[in-house]
Amino acid sequence: MPIRIKLAQNAKEIDDALWLRHEVFVIEDGKFGGKPIHGQRLVDRFDAFPSAYHVVAYEGVEPVATMRLLNDSEAGMPVDELYDFSEYRREARAATSVATVAGVATEPTVVFGSAGMLAIRGQWRRRRDVIRAMFRMAATVCHRYGATHILVVVNHETAGMYRRLGFAQLSDKIWNEEIGNHVIPLVGTTEQFLSWAFKDLPDTALSAFQDSFERMVYRAGEEVFQEGDIGEHAYVVDSGEIRIARKRTTGEELTLAHLSRGDLFGELALIDDQPRSAAATAITDSELMTLDRATFQMQLQVHPERCRRLFRIFSARMRSMDELAMVLAFAPQGQRLEFALEVARQQATPDRSDPVQFVFRGGPRELALLAAVDEQAAVDFLTRGAETGTLAFSQRHISFAK
Repeated sequence: MPIRIKLAQNAKEIDDALWLRHEVFVIEDGKFGGKPIHGQRLVDRFDAFPSAYHVVAYEGVEPVATMRLLNDSEAGMPVDELYDFSEYRREARAATSVATVAGVATEPTVVFGSAGMLAIRGQWRRRRDVIRAMFRMAATVCHRYGATHILVVVNHETAGMYRRLGFAQLSDKIWNEEIGNHVIPLVGTTEQFLSWAFKDLPDTALSAFQDSFERMVYRAGEEVFQEGDIGEHAYVVDSGEIRIARKRTTGEELTLAHLSRGDLFGELALIDDQPRSAAATAITDSELMTLDRATFQMQLQVHPERCRRLFRIFSARMRSMDELAMVLAFAPQGQRLEFALEVARQQATPDRSDPVQFVFRGGPRELALLAAVDEQAAVDFLTRGAETGTLAFSQRHISFAK
């Protein structure tokens, strides 16, 4: 079942986060005395602050992981009770360059935030894909709510994970009696955190909406949506590969696209509530960023300029579908195969074992379906291409030189 990672936005989702902390820290890990707490919710005064945000991961309706994010206030943050960050705060403010507005120097805006209360239920702790998605969501939330620097104090067992995200360690491990474990203070900037979260992600028509994304994690073979489903979300592939396909009237399945990192799909659901025209399935373990229709339309009221690139994509795809319809209706068999091969070439992705090769995840059968010819005609066509050295193929793949 896919894992959904989101910002808690209602009372139930916040309660799920508080309950999950109790399950993980008290019941599973034996921290805080290891005895069930009245109400079975692990809370502190910071949970009541308006600047507290909770990231929650769900498998179906079951919460499986959570993390709390806070912006600084006059009351400080929980990390300040575990370590003295005052020197780092002074250095961060001093290192932030002074901005000028209309020729007048202004004080730099430095907003400290904290991340903590990371709780992951036992059977999901080996799911590195889920943990990565949790931290990417956390980076988005920190940026969305204005934090420029992030302070954390974490169990020493998880400090290495934060260092890999670019956080710097401020001291050796410190014993904390209340927690019953050694902790380590670390610091980083939101800019570094975001750079890790979106590293090398190609720009898309929805890049301007990154602060509003949620995340979905799929195992290979899991469906993102089925043909005919009523959609509410658009998707951007962060990692993995997604197959887009639809069924012909004969019942055969026609592959329309193989998508990889940075590709956008399902975007028409942002505009209307019509049934999906095709199905989407994860070919490999995949992580997707999602944007729902209500958030998209609310954002457009504030930032109408964001829709321009998206509408250009709609236009290009409609033109492409018109071209496909014309080719299938009027072109001879050879031209249909040439057109289908070009579609396959455009959808091919780099071969992980041989970077000079690009691979389309489909063979003669998929090419035949796309060109509306019989499979043997596609085999003969591909064989001629292989003989000239322009491609190689098997029953499941077509390879092109870079």
